[in-house]
Amino acid sequence: MEIKTERHYEKKFGKVLRKVFFRSFLLQALWNFKGMQNAGFLYTIKPVLDLLYENKEEKKAAYLRHLDFFNTHPYCASFIFGVVAREEKLFAESGDRRHIERAVNTKKILGGPIAAFGDSMIWGIARPFTALIGATLILLFSKNVNLMWLGPAAAFVIFNIFHLIIRYRGIFIGFEDGEKIFDKILAGYIHKWAGYLRTTAIVLISLLLVRGFMSETGTMALKMAYPVSFVLLVLFLNRISATLLFYIVVITGGIFAGCCH
Repeated sequence: MEIKTERHYEKKFGKVLRKVFFRSFLLQALWNFKGMQNAGFLYTIKPVLDLLYENKEEKKAAYLRHLDFFNTHPYCASFIFGVVAREEKLFAESGDRRHIERAVNTKKILGGPIAAFGDSMIWGIARPFTALIGATLILLFSKNVNLMWLGPAAAFVIFNIFHLIIRYRGIFIGFEDGEKIFDKILAGYIHKWAGYLRTTAIVLISLLLVRGFMSETGTMALKMAYPVSFVLLVLFLNRISATLLFYIVVITGGIFAGCCH
């Protein structure tokens, strides 16, 4: 098999994976009924294939095997890109076709579960959570119209930092860990942090409700003590159910609001 020397492509592989990151933004650029995101997947992974294969026939075969059906969450696809890049590299080095089978099966079998995970984490948790942060800031700055823009700006920035980290780090984590990364994702490794976000969201919603009953009187230190105490509660008592925490916050908030009068 004709491939570039190990020293040459090892030196460039980090740069190539960064190219994969930038190309991943066009994963959904060419949807079609037959292959869904297949053309976008090939476009994204193409720098890896071009680095590994110089022989035209091998390169063509690599292109064709990545034009089969592919459909998953566009942000969490980064993990699959990393695993596929790893398996293609191992195949180029060893010629063992089991690596090709793993790459193809990863796309076919795990595309659906990763899509469900992404829908739950990104659309179901991260996006509403960052929107809630924005709404909270708007309310906090409701007396100063010139600062209310910080709410939507913060929501936009926080969400995109979160999603760009997944896009970028997912490729490198998938490349380093291989198929093991999916055990961590789907077995609940990241769901632990999802629990923190859900609980924190309950607290923020509760704070918005309580804020409406809080008096304009009272020191700023006293008013800040309430949200800070419940943020600490979220961090250290995360086993409390979200429903119970909601009622604790609302009831305690009513008592606290009375203290501010």
